[in-house]
Amino acid sequence: MHNLRSTLLIALCWPLLAGVALPQNTTIAPALRSAVPILCTENRLAAHTRVRGTGLIADSGGSLLTAAHVIEQARGDCTLSVLVPDQEWSRVREMHTFLVRDCRINQPLDLAVCRLRPAESSRDWGLLRPARIRFRPPIPSEAISVTAFTGFGLLPFTSIGHVKGRQTYERKDGCYCSFATDVAATEGMSGSPVISAQGEVLGILTLAGTGRFRGISFGVSFDEAAAFLRAQGVVVAPDFPRASISPLPRTR
Repeated sequence: MHNLRSTLLIALCWPLLAGVALPQNTTIAPALRSAVPILCTENRLAAHTRVRGTGLIADSGGSLLTAAHVIEQARGDCTLSVLVPDQEWSRVREMHTFLVRDCRINQPLDLAVCRLRPAESSRDWGLLRPARIRFRPPIPSEAISVTAFTGFGLLPFTSIGHVKGRQTYERKDGCYCSFATDVAATEGMSGSPVISAQGEVLGILTLAGTGRFRGISFGVSFDEAAAFLRAQGVVVAPDFPRASISPLPRTR
């Protein structure tokens, strides 16, 4: 079991699929290309498709990272897929479908690693652009951005904010989060990548705050999940030296 450095019980938070108010500090671009919408197509004759969450392409072999509850709550109800753009999201002309398969879940972290498979052509493998994942913890007051998809929208939005804390937050469902941000979250933001000012992806969002936690979102860092990710064969670039990392000034 995880050794809790310090613990705060979050009684009024829910997985991001539940949704709260749309973030006010959002912009259309830039958006991380390796962030993709996870679609849920209902398994029935009159099938409907909607955004179920957000995923992150971790490597060129098709590893997809997202929140575990996005995968668990969709099992049996719908077929999961992602849409991958042909270019940067700001210049996208065409999107290609990849099926989500073979998911491995770490429930305490609320983190899943899945494998993508092209739905139409093997040539689509060349469209995958992996994120710059770093195994280092977010730093309190560090400037970050979040690329996410929500509702029925197939284009991303980007929220700007800061890391609020790095202590461990224990959830009532038995999962835990290793950092908090001042980015408010809405439906579909589960699995959204948390990106440093240097373009590193440090973790994903898994929880939205409500009540006295409204306006705050919580997530798991890849530094905390490093052993799980490596065990699932996720290959990332070498870590930056810790000495070179320093908090960024807060912007107004």
